[in-house]
Amino acid sequence: MLSSVPVQAQGVIAHSFDAGIGWFNSDFSELYTATVVRTNSGYMLSYNIYDFGGGISAGGFGPIPASDVSVSGGSVNSAKVTVTLNVDTCALNLPNSFGLCGPINVTWVELPASVGGSFANHGDSRQMFPGGGGSVTNGSTVTYFASATGTMLGSDVPQGAVGNLTQGTNITRTITAP
Repeated sequence: MLSSVPVQAQGVIAHSFDAGIGWFNSDFSELYTATVVRTNSGYMLSYNIYDFGGGISAGGFGPIPASDVSVSGGSVNSAKVTVTLNVDTCALNLPNSFGLCGPINVTWVELPASVGGSFANHGDSRQMFPGGGGSVTNGSTVTYFASATGTMLGSDVPQGAVGNLTQGTNITRTITAP
């Protein structure tokens, strides 16, 4: 069966770093998540705040300028890779967003495998975004854990937070909209 879901980005990516983070606030009433993935033409952002107490939830996903993401430090397993996301979701005017918007400024710094561990994947991996759409990656990836610092829509990433950094080499990625 052919899908009626529109493809937003598809292509082979020779070398990519993807980064993700998720955390609960201090009373566990809100969950914050942010993920940035490399596409063949730039980056895609997915972010969400889930308010379990009935307050305002927010989220969105869509393309962001490559200038909003910086990667340094070489390859994973060097304990030197750093990915920094500095984006104002209000300025993006994302078509797939709701609730609050504002700055997301998060930095991920790779933890050595001896501290955080790692895992490798070969084949298809799928990520579905809340509200529809998603990402399918085919190829080989290696994921390392990373310390994370920064803010998301006015809330601080908690001290000691750990996210992940995934390196893909010659992967094919398809990203779809809802």
